Amino acid sequence: MDRQRRLLVLTILISSIIFTLCWSLILWLWHKKYVVLHDRIVRLIVTYPTELTLISTVISTILSVTTTALFSVAVKHALSHYITQPLSLAELHTAIALTKPQPLIRWDYRKLSLITVLIVGLITLLNSSWTTLLLPTHLTWPVPIQGKDLDLGSPTFDAQLGNDLNNWNGSLRNATYMLDVILPMSGTSASRLAIAGGDDSVFAFNGVSYSKSSSGIVPAVEEYAGTSLTAYDIGLNYYGGKVAVNTTPVLDNEHSGLSRTYSVTQQGLSAHITCSALDPNDPQYSISIESTPLNSYEIIFWNMTVNCPGPFGSNWNTWATEEFQKGDDTDGFLGIVICSGTENATSFDIFLQGKWGYSSLGKTVCKVAPYVASFDVAYNNGNISIDQPRDIQLLQDTSLNVTYFILGVVSELSFISQTTWNNPLGELLHLNGINPTRSVHEVLEDYFRGVVEFSATYLRSAYSAEGAAIAMPALYSDQNAFKSLNGTISVMTYGWSSHHLTYIYILGVLTVIWAVTVSAAAYSLIQGRTQSHPLFDAANPVHLMMATSAGGLENLAGFHPDSVTNSERVRVRLEADCDDLGEGASSASRMRFRVESA
Repeated sequence: MDRQRRLLVLTILISSIIFTLCWSLILWLWHKKYVVLHDRIVRLIVTYPTELTLISTVISTILSVTTTALFSVAVKHALSHYITQPLSLAELHTAIALTKPQPLIRWDYRKLSLITVLIVGLITLLNSSWTTLLLPTHLTWPVPIQGKDLDLGSPTFDAQLGNDLNNWNGSLRNATYMLDVILPMSGTSASRLAIAGGDDSVFAFNGVSYSKSSSGIVPAVEEYAGTSLTAYDIGLNYYGGKVAVNTTPVLDNEHSGLSRTYSVTQQGLSAHITCSALDPNDPQYSISIESTPLNSYEIIFWNMTVNCPGPFGSNWNTWATEEFQKGDDTDGFLGIVICSGTENATSFDIFLQGKWGYSSLGKTVCKVAPYVASFDVAYNNGNISIDQPRDIQLLQDTSLNVTYFILGVVSELSFISQTTWNNPLGELLHLNGINPTRSVHEVLEDYFRGVVEFSATYLRSAYSAEGAAIAMPALYSDQNAFKSLNGTISVMTYGWSSHHLTYIYILGVLTVIWAVTVSAAAYSLIQGRTQSHPLFDAANPVHLMMATSAGGLENLAGFHPDSVTNSERVRVRLEADCDDLGEGASSASRMRFRVESA
């Protein structure tokens, strides 16, 4: 095999290797959808962005120059054989332009000009194509999350809670301390008043920050799980500590990216709450408040009694306050009594009435119906935001203990909220009245909803704390006690994504260039079997001068108007001239043009 044929074979081989690697990379990317770089490389990219661009550009330039050179070699050899057949000088000009490559712009030869513009345009785009393909971009990599969470609406969990409530033996002192601190905070944050930050209010519990309210969830993501302190007590004795996360780890330490956000659909617990003025004509409900002063101690005892339907009859609470002065509208009494209704009810009522400084709140009832639902939870920038509930299911008679626990937590709030001078809820209503943007009843609904949702978060935390799975084997061995959860991690990193139409453009450019290169080289190899002559490079001025000096184009001499246009239509062919050139001249073959027709 002579040198020219080896060069052509090498051109086909190298072009095909580059083309195959390009297609393989893009096909692999389409299969994987995302190709993410190692964290160590990502950190280098962030630290040295200019150097990354330089390296990518250099590699792209090398590949572009190599691809262009292979194209030129293949076209040059193909042209060497093609011009041995008759063709016009305009077609010869076009072929020479492709070997350089550069476009031929002639209105008289629009088809030929279009071919050169397309081919040269694609070659010009090679560098940008390689750069686009090789340069990693900043992307968001979605990674699925799967796991499970306690189902607070399941009979299994309710049975476990009921067993713990029956065996309580008054050991909830630590948990009560914690509830007394957190409960007013949970309601205040959920009220969304200016004092709490409005719609930007944040409620914090156990090292976890919730936007406005907890919605009865615990974090499903280890990064947002909150405190790492040991949970010394679990179940109803729980008063804080690390909560276990039951999700499948999906990210290794080498592909965690620059930052991450999470979106998880998980079960929460909230309540339908409607507050309204108590109908004085309703025979089933009534509120009465009696105050008994102890003048010698300047103390007033308040007794609030609520008559409720059902077997429990009336409920009452008693509080003691300082004796309020006449005309004092800053301090006051706000009584809260809980009515559980029927014996097996999964809902309850909250009755309120204010006196003295809170007398603007008349007799009011808030009806509470707890439910479990699916919530779309967003974990971002250290904060947990929870969307509106979906697939709402009211608690059934298989969740009586859960309802009883929530009722007990709200009752605890009613006991502790009234101090000797004021009531935090009453003060909250005072602040809302300064520049009211929402009605008193709307504030109460959000306040108690926040308390109910925190009650559920406490329950979920208490029974998901580290060590609970060992201490409660009956609960954790029953899969019916759990609800599946799923979501997505959005990893901010660098790499390649298949969701870009630019890859189709890249494949189109490289495929056309490869097809032309291989076709031209293959054409030269086939023609070389039947025709053997020295390589004639039409783009080389020396070769053209040697060919034209051999004679045959004398009739084209001279420049005058329209001579160039007329000459371009002349058809010529390149042929080998083996005539004897005389004594002392070389007897080797020489190439010259011969005019076929004008």
